[in-house]
Amino acid sequence: MEFDEVVRSRRTTREFDARAVPEEAVRRALEAGLCAPCNAHLKSWQFVLLRDGDKRRRAVVAALKARDMTDPAEIERFVARFEDEELKAVYRRSLPVQQAMMLAAPELLVVCYKLKPLAECRTLFELNPLASAWMCIENVMLALADQGLFGCTYTPYDATGLKEALRIPAGYEIAAVIPFGFPKTPPAQAEREDLDARLHVDAW
Repeated sequence: MEFDEVVRSRRTTREFDARAVPEEAVRRALEAGLCAPCNAHLKSWQFVLLRDGDKRRRAVVAALKARDMTDPAEIERFVARFEDEELKAVYRRSLPVQQAMMLAAPELLVVCYKLKPLAECRTLFELNPLASAWMCIENVMLALADQGLFGCTYTPYDATGLKEALRIPAGYEIAAVIPFGFPKTPPAQAEREDLDARLHVDAW
């Protein structure tokens, strides 16, 4: 695909076809991630693919404690903290499948990066490794989309248990957990945003 087409085709997907993802497609996406810009050229990113079913279940259910929130009343209590209606709609769609999407996805990727604990960071400069990790993730997601593969970025509220379960070394943090694969149904195209409504020149 042309670059603009790839960018516009990338969509968030939480339900997947059972087809296996070709190994070369996975490697191509991760290699694209390694081409991302990074702070001080450090590229401290590490990838963990959770492929063994039992290990994945233990990591997702016991360590990460991801769960499917299916009680409508509980969901509404959760979304009540937000004012934005679009954000509420996103959570209403995603909360019921938080665990299911990670267990059912053909591939589950954990993206790690080197950083001192977030609670100890006091300046934006200190967060550069996190920003770089997300540029890496964007490259991965675009490379997947170019191959007809889609996923969802899940950011753990508390990754302590998952880090222990995966034996992630001290000094590394988890940027995101990404289930991905071929979509169960073709993802709908997003409405194009109005650039002029967001663009400011010389001052706001």
